[in-house]
Amino acid sequence: MSGDVVVVGGGVAGMTVAYELALHGASVTVLERGEDVGGECSSGNAGMVASTHAMPLASPGALREGLRYMLRADSPFYLRPRPGMVPWLLRYGMASTPARARAAGRLLLDLTQAGLEAHRQMQADGLETGLQTRGHLDAYESQAGMDSGRAEIQHRHARGLPGELLSPDELLKFEPSLSKTLAGGAFYEDQAWCDPLVFIRAIAAAATGLGVTIKKRVEVLGLERKADRIVAARTTAGRITGDTFVIAAGVWCRPLARSAGLYLPVEGGKGYHVELPESAAPLRVPVYMADSRVVATPLPGRLRLSGTFELDGLDDRVDPIRVRAITAAGVRVLPGLSGMEAVGVWRGLRPCAPDGLPLVGAIPWTQNLLVDTGHGIGGITTAPVTARLISEVIRGVPTSLPMDLMRPDRFKSLATWARRDKAMAGEAVVG
Repeated sequence: MSGDVVVVGGGVAGMTVAYELALHGASVTVLERGEDVGGECSSGNAGMVASTHAMPLASPGALREGLRYMLRADSPFYLRPRPGMVPWLLRYGMASTPARARAAGRLLLDLTQAGLEAHRQMQADGLETGLQTRGHLDAYESQAGMDSGRAEIQHRHARGLPGELLSPDELLKFEPSLSKTLAGGAFYEDQAWCDPLVFIRAIAAAATGLGVTIKKRVEVLGLERKADRIVAARTTAGRITGDTFVIAAGVWCRPLARSAGLYLPVEGGKGYHVELPESAAPLRVPVYMADSRVVATPLPGRLRLSGTFELDGLDDRVDPIRVRAITAAGVRVLPGLSGMEAVGVWRGLRPCAPDGLPLVGAIPWTQNLLVDTGHGIGGITTAPVTARLISEVIRGVPTSLPMDLMRPDRFKSLATWARRDKAMAGEAVVG
């Protein structure tokens, strides 16, 4: 591969793109605005490398549940009302039809299954990503949860994928730290997990070993365009030129894309984690608390409780109500956590498109600009796959998965059309 590639963003999306391109001989520079790679939402997630519950954010069931929860500050899903959310919510509603949800669900299952395989391949290639492959548990507090688990397992069996429903006694035998009041659970033996920060640092080290340059504390202010090409990124460290540009900056992609005439309706889905001493409730595998949408992940020296989905724009404040809700869910399912002091609290903004699918691919009216964002809550699983797709597009080879549903230009706005027409008329667009 010839030519210099500039990747904007040093999170899991940007670093896996850089690594994948470098594997094929590209000269890559990564621009990361933070102190280190993976410093934002890539580092603090649950670390689940999973194809279970691969359902789109937008679906009839999710829409009904979201309407029920959206104004409850302690619910798994919370929306802080504001006028700027209206266009995103309208698109979310339009995407929540049965037909669109089925198509999105099929694609997400393909993406997540490919993600599991990609993680295992990286481990086989010698990358020290800390991948653990002992499976996942679901824990159900209610009969409704059990019914949902049964449907999930039937769906997986139809695809030839493993899954086993567990009685309360079988669940406790597998994981004695769990509450004796649970209605039951499920075990998915083919699932995996990792410490996400260990993963991204391993990818960064491997990419650096392949010649990738990572420039930290460099914020991209906009993209400079001439005719139908991006010629430079305008940054806090000056003008950086390249032959190909990839926007992979999570929730910060939206203003950068706007500077290239592209409308990306990406909202920040704020998630939280609370970390407690590992000894409080030792777990063999991660546990997904289906009724509360909280995950307990065993990590070296601590137990991470992750959850909530809060649509609040780019506001990164910590809401104590959300923290308490996650902790309370953990205590219900893992009684040993009761009274334990948190050793860490974190929040991060996950980039979410209205239809729940990633925004991945090239921009038709710009020859050398690609986008890789919108992974939502599944970035640790799917980023290696979308990175491979980006590499395939840049190299001009057939893509390993269909990309039509992930096109980054699938959402339109009148302002974007006007800006694009102006740009195509020959004027430079500078953010």
